[in-house]
Amino acid sequence: MMMGGLFSAIGRLFGHHAAQPAHGLGASPSAPGMAHRPPETPRPAARRPAPKLKPATPAQSTTSSDEPEPVLLRREIVGEGLEVSAYEFSLRGELHENVRSQGRSVRNFLDRMLIDHVNSVSDAVLSERRIFIPLAESGLRGGAIDSLPARSSILLSADIAGRAADAQTLARLAALREAGVQIWADDCGGTPWMASVADALDGVAMRIALRMPMEISDTMELLKRDYPDLPLAAWDVNTMEEFETMRRLACHSYAGGFITHRGNWTGNTLSPEVMCVANLVNQVREDADMRQIAAILRQDMAMSYRLMRYVNAASRGLNHQLSSIEQALMVMGQSQLDRWLTLMLLGGSLGGNGAILEAALVRARFMELLGQGYRGANEIGDRLFVLGLFSMLDVALKVPLEDAVRPLNLPAPMRDALLEHKGALGTFLALAEASQNGDSQLVMQHAVALGLTVRKVNARHIEALTWVNAPEVAAEVPDFEDSL
Repeated sequence: MMMGGLFSAIGRLFGHHAAQPAHGLGASPSAPGMAHRPPETPRPAARRPAPKLKPATPAQSTTSSDEPEPVLLRREIVGEGLEVSAYEFSLRGELHENVRSQGRSVRNFLDRMLIDHVNSVSDAVLSERRIFIPLAESGLRGGAIDSLPARSSILLSADIAGRAADAQTLARLAALREAGVQIWADDCGGTPWMASVADALDGVAMRIALRMPMEISDTMELLKRDYPDLPLAAWDVNTMEEFETMRRLACHSYAGGFITHRGNWTGNTLSPEVMCVANLVNQVREDADMRQIAAILRQDMAMSYRLMRYVNAASRGLNHQLSSIEQALMVMGQSQLDRWLTLMLLGGSLGGNGAILEAALVRARFMELLGQGYRGANEIGDRLFVLGLFSMLDVALKVPLEDAVRPLNLPAPMRDALLEHKGALGTFLALAEASQNGDSQLVMQHAVALGLTVRKVNARHIEALTWVNAPEVAAEVPDFEDSL
């Protein structure tokens, strides 16, 4: 089966330019004041000059020094082809959960903290992806909002949905859109507030969690009738079935746990092609002779072709193209071959779902960075990276995790970490999973166990995302034009 969707997703992920869809999250807003218009082709990504915000002091934040710092959460936003088009950042923690009982100064402080995180995202990320942040209408009046990068998007919720937005809100929305910031309504369809801001919107997101199918269908039909030119997005999509339902209802973008959702895959088995790759991984890790590995590769024409194409593309500085499997293996070396095979094992069966591969790479790099400074950091770093990749093998291969890793002769600590979260490796994995699942309490618990602060965890999260979007990472990732 052809993997063109994933191939193009890999290209975007690692720096190869690809056109953004003209209708959806990647489109830039047109001039303010125009009624419901189809989004235009994206403008070149340029960050609007804005002063960097200084972190608020304890006095400015009006919060106690005992309050734990909120955990930064990220989730992918994907298009109809399951390619990642944007990210959503949000904060979660004790202070954030109690925000409604706090004054405006605390809410402004949290908005400032979130926007500071967005401003720490590199231009490499922002040049390809939009960043969404949730914001209440009252947050438009805070000064921090002025420093948002131009390719940001605000997921805006009404303070009072039953009344129209005031002139100050409309003026702020017009100014933000003029600066290149998109405005999306956060689940406000059918309200007076939504009708009053419709001309200033770039799209509407509908949250489908805890809604009955009939209610979802009726609400979507009303939105399409009342705002036919506004793109629609589905938020809180938790299963592939929900994704397919919302796609049939003409949504263009989707966010939620469905991307890495674990289904009941009992009874599914690994394909012979996957078993072949697993055998090669074992051979490499057991320091098998390269001639033996070459002999195995020759038995699989597709794998041999992929390897030769990959190595020749990565070795363009050589005076001649490599013509044999042995030459290719010698150029790659054991470490690079190990990583290439691991990515082949993970990515070759995804059926076009580039979001899973990207999520796995972010997790792998996130865990590797978290391990820096930990005792035995030099030894543990590579293991954490591979552990992060292997932890999503079941999602990629659609088999139970125990079955996915059984063909791999993993050392006991790695296997125990994957299947039972045992040992230090298991704690790093549990922290990464809690971050991906939005469980701030578990993130803080595991961070403390590893001697990490939440601030460092948040910073490493941004660094991992930046690394995955860096063009130079492209050289480490094979192309997946055909599934295994």
